[in-house]
Amino acid sequence: MFILSTKKLTYVLLAFVFIQFSFLNAQPVSLRGDMTIKELADVNYSSVRIVHDPVTDNLYILRNDGVVERVEFNSDTTSTTFTSVYTKSDHGLEDLLGMAFSQDGTLYLVGNSTSSSNNEYGTGTVVKGIPDSLGSEERTWSILAETVEYPFGRIYNHRMSGIAVDPNGEYIYVNSGARTDHGEERDGFREVGLTSIILKLPADGDTITLQNSREWLRTHDYIMAEGIRNDFCLAFSGNGDLFSVENSGDRDDPEEMNWIREGHHYGFPWRIGGNNTPQQFAGYNPMNDPLLAPNAWGGGDLYGTFYNDSLYPSPPDSVTFTEPVMNYGPDADSFRDTLTGEVKDASELGIPITTFTPHRSPDGIVFDKDSSLAWDLKGDAFVISLAAGNTFTPLQDTSQDLLHIKLTKMGDSLYKAHVTRLAYGFIAPLGIELVGNKLFIVETGLWSRPFNAPPKLYEITLPIDIPITDVNTIKNSPVTFKLYQNYPNPFNPTTKIKYTIAPPNLSKGETVGTSFMKFVKLKIFDILGNEVATLVNEEKQAGSYEVEFNASKLSSGVYLYRLQAGDLIQTKKLILLK
Repeated sequence: MFILSTKKLTYVLLAFVFIQFSFLNAQPVSLRGDMTIKELADVNYSSVRIVHDPVTDNLYILRNDGVVERVEFNSDTTSTTFTSVYTKSDHGLEDLLGMAFSQDGTLYLVGNSTSSSNNEYGTGTVVKGIPDSLGSEERTWSILAETVEYPFGRIYNHRMSGIAVDPNGEYIYVNSGARTDHGEERDGFREVGLTSIILKLPADGDTITLQNSREWLRTHDYIMAEGIRNDFCLAFSGNGDLFSVENSGDRDDPEEMNWIREGHHYGFPWRIGGNNTPQQFAGYNPMNDPLLAPNAWGGGDLYGTFYNDSLYPSPPDSVTFTEPVMNYGPDADSFRDTLTGEVKDASELGIPITTFTPHRSPDGIVFDKDSSLAWDLKGDAFVISLAAGNTFTPLQDTSQDLLHIKLTKMGDSLYKAHVTRLAYGFIAPLGIELVGNKLFIVETGLWSRPFNAPPKLYEITLPIDIPITDVNTIKNSPVTFKLYQNYPNPFNPTTKIKYTIAPPNLSKGETVGTSFMKFVKLKIFDILGNEVATLVNEEKQAGSYEVEFNASKLSSGVYLYRLQAGDLIQTKKLILLK
């Protein structure tokens, strides 16, 4: 008898809800009570990015057809419109996939030009537009770097795409994705010098010609990292570390989030999502591969085939591959056993996955660099996922959602992540930007929409931080009594609950002494109102507190937690998924 776990059953139900959502064409659904989602406007079908200019404070949408649009927030009509600012006639690029601003307002664009009928040969180009004056949209355009003609991937986003400017403005980093699905030979080539790398280019570069030679690129210090498959989006965290997200191939290998460091090799095509690519081993039979869909067997796949590849190259000598960030759940962490093909949930087993459920296609990442968000989101990453490929597969992970990534740095060589879904119900989200506590997500027209509706631009309002310096001092906060949403939620088996207690008439910036005390109770109840745990039951000074709740002895389900301080009471819901 086949039995779904609680979390997998939840995913099935969410998939059903998503289907209903699609037919009704409703807006995405928030999974946090303190987070709202607002539909702003329809966007062009070729929209691929949304980026903030730190100098003008404007938002811009990049379109694959060469147009850059300014987002206009019309406060008098509460509508959002778009103004075309730049086209191909300005910057000279087509097939635009990447856009980034530096802190001084310089605009960098990444485009590609196809020179063959089968779309497998062409060039990649990075241009920069320097403002004619501070804050001006009039720009002087020039080519920063351009490749020689080279054989790139047939899938459009496996070309030059993702771009990030380092915090000091000295270098830009550009993804040049893999030309193959998994390292197979195609038209006499596998990967070439200009594919499956992240380029490091001087921001003040001028008409650099990038050769299709890995040795030449290394000699000229133009390589940041190697062994990436398709890092469609790159972003710096608040501490200056560079991260990327990338998808896997047709095989059910996990999707990756990588901490990108200079000189590191991330394994492709010998490693994908923490798994070894099976074709590199003698005797491989794709028909016996438990992670391979039948349509990818020898000729069934449009972009490549899996076969016993006796000529598969050996891994480079003296290179240690760098593994992806480890996801400890609770979400986006389903995988298939490499021996049996059985679908498993990593966090339910108490193990990590590298990094996301296969075929989610993570394609956008941003950070709360200014640490302005609420305590459980402060300084963290947010990731969108493009595909809905798992809705009807054994993996049962609906994707096309927004993920919250809580990263913890483990020394100098490792990050671990806790991943929680914040919203679902987008359709092919491809661009993401965070401005203050406003998260903007732009969809693209890659997937069909109900009733031929156009893709959308959404504004998500995230909760902000309430600054509290220590347990005896409260500054800049009008809040006298607050119970926060637990984190993570859902959880298994531990979660953290934060609350604040302050005098009701505290002046802004005033210091609280030890004389203000309240008797505080923080208790957990089941859905029927039965008390199951007491976390706090004592007098507390004014201040901010955090407690951990361990539910290892409780069954999966919905529970309530209630905070009482004198006559003040607040109650919230938490979900235990085992």
